[in-house]
Amino acid sequence: MKSPLAKKYETLRSALRSVRILTLLVLLVALHSLLLGIFIYFFTDFFYQFFFHAPPENIFYVRQAGLFLFCLGLFYVSIPGNIKQRHPLVMVLISTKVLAVIFLISNARFTSEPTMILLAATADGSMAFLLAFFYRKALPALKAP
Repeated sequence: MKSPLAKKYETLRSALRSVRILTLLVLLVALHSLLLGIFIYFFTDFFYQFFFHAPPENIFYVRQAGLFLFCLGLFYVSIPGNIKQRHPLVMVLISTKVLAVIFLISNARFTSEPTMILLAATADGSMAFLLAFFYRKALPALKAP
């Protein structure tokens, strides 16, 4: 039987490992948003043809979405620099992913390829789930003095 101190040490050790994983996940989500934003903005026609098999109806709004994703990526990439201090921002990141899922699912029917939109929603939902899972596991270490 483990002592209370040994259990506390084990919990903190597991939380520290989760902090490393969480930091990596935040960086990967940031990289995803940055690269996708750049790709959508600079290769709008190719992006639309590849994923939707149609030309963009209004290039302005598609490029605006690319710029928005890039800006979100800049925000996300600021979190891991000092994740212990900035850890509440992880909840903001998770919220943006949940909102993206809601938006994508509720608007998929308005596109020429709803399946692609639902795949994007699945990817965003997976990111939100993984971030939330490791955030919860990392909290003891993030809140420790």
